Amino acid sequence: MLSQKKEITFWKTLFIGLLLFCIISIAGFSQEKMSFSLKEAQDYAIKNNLNVRSASLDVEIARKKIWETTAIGLPQVNAGVSYTNNLLLATILIPNFFQGKPDELIEVKFGTQHNANANISANQLVFNGPYIVGLQAASIFIRFSEQNLEKSEILVKEMVIQNFYLVLLSEETVKMLNANYENLSRILFETRELYKNGFAEETDVDQFRVTVTSLENNIRSMERQLEVSLNLLKYQMGLDQGTGIILTENLGDILLRINLDVLLTEDFQVNKHIDFKLMDTQEKLALLNLKREKAEYLPSLSAFYTNQQTAMRDEFNFLDFDEKWFESSMLGFSFNIPIFSSGSKRSRISQKQLELEKSIITKKLLEQGLVLENQQARYDFSNALEKYKSEKENVNISKKVADRITLKYKQGVASSLELTQANNQYLQIQGNLTTALVELLNAKVRLDKALNKL
Repeated sequence: MLSQKKEITFWKTLFIGLLLFCIISIAGFSQEKMSFSLKEAQDYAIKNNLNVRSASLDVEIARKKIWETTAIGLPQVNAGVSYTNNLLLATILIPNFFQGKPDELIEVKFGTQHNANANISANQLVFNGPYIVGLQAASIFIRFSEQNLEKSEILVKEMVIQNFYLVLLSEETVKMLNANYENLSRILFETRELYKNGFAEETDVDQFRVTVTSLENNIRSMERQLEVSLNLLKYQMGLDQGTGIILTENLGDILLRINLDVLLTEDFQVNKHIDFKLMDTQEKLALLNLKREKAEYLPSLSAFYTNQQTAMRDEFNFLDFDEKWFESSMLGFSFNIPIFSSGSKRSRISQKQLELEKSIITKKLLEQGLVLENQQARYDFSNALEKYKSEKENVNISKKVADRITLKYKQGVASSLELTQANNQYLQIQGNLTTALVELLNAKVRLDKALNKL
C-alpha cells in the first residue's frame, strides 16, 4: 500500500514538472525578441507599415482603373431573354371589310398569348476623342500612384530612422546615468565610511545622498522614455506593441559608416526630388484634362449589331423545337457631331486652362522651395557637425576636470560640493554630446531627404 502511494506521488511530481517545463518554454518563446539593424528596421517597415500598404493598394486600384478605362473602347456584348404572357389580348374595332360591310364595326383581337424574345447585341466604339485622351491620362495616373507610394516609403524610412536614433539616444542616456550612479554610489559609500571614522562631515554625506537620489529618479524617468520610444518605433515599423525588439547598432557604429565631408559636396538635382516628380505628374494630368475637354468638340463614331429571335405562341411550348422562331438582325453605325452647347464646353475648357496655369505656378513655387530646403539642410548639417565636434572636445576637457577633482577630494583637498558640481557638469556635457550626435544624424537624414537619397 505504501509502495503504491509512493508511485502515485512520483507520477504526480513528474506530471507537474513536465507541465511547468511546458509553461516556461512557451513563456520563453513568447518573449523571444526580434533584432534589427537600422537598414533591417527600414526594410521591415516598408513591408509592414500600414500607410505604405495603403499606398500599395492605391497603385493596384490605379492599375484596375486603367483596364476599366481601356475596356470602354473594346467590344461590348450583351444578351437578353424576355417573356410576355398576354392574359387578355387587347380588342380593337375595325370596319367589316371581310363581309363587304365597311359601315359595320367588328371586334378583332391581334397577337398571341405567349411571346418570347431572345437577343444578342454588340457595340464597338470606333472613334471618340475624350476616350483616346482618357487612355493617355490613365497611364499617367498609375505613375502618379506609384510616385505616391514612393513618397510614402520615403516618409516611413525617415520616421523609422529618427525613432531608431531616439531609442539609441535613450539607451545611451540610461547607460550614462547608470555609470554615473555607480560612481557616485561608490563615492557615497566611501564618504559614509570616512564620516563614521571622523574624517568627513555629515554635510558631505547628505550632499552625495541628494545627488544619488536625484540620479535614481532621472534613471527611472529615462527608462520610461526609452519604453515610449521603443513603442513609437514599433508602431512605425508595423510591429505589434507586445513584440520585443533589440537594436543591434549604436550611435557610434552608425556615425562611423557616414562620410560626413562628402555629404556637403553632393549635387542637388531638383527634378529627381519625389515632391517635384509628383508635381510634374500633376501638371501633365492637368494638361490632359484640358485636351480631353477640347476633344469634346470632335465627332464620335460607333458601330452596333443586334440579332433577335422571337416566338409567338398560343400555348407555352417554347421548348418545342418543331415550332418556329422568327429571326431578325440589324447592323448600323452611329455618328455624332456636336454643334452647339450654349457655351458650356467653352466654359469647361477655360476652367481646365486656368487649372493648368495654376499647376505650372505651383510647380515653380515648389522648385524654388526645394532649392531653399536643400540649402537650409546643408546649413543645418554644417552647424550640427561643428556642434558635435565642439561637444566632443568639451567631454574630454570635462572628464579631465572631474578626474582631477575626484583625486583632490580623495586627498582631502576638494570639497564634496566641488566634486558633485564636477560630476554634474561632466554628466551634462556627456548628455550634450549624445544629443549633438543625434542632432547630427537627424540633420544628415534631412539632407539625404532633400537630396532624394533616402
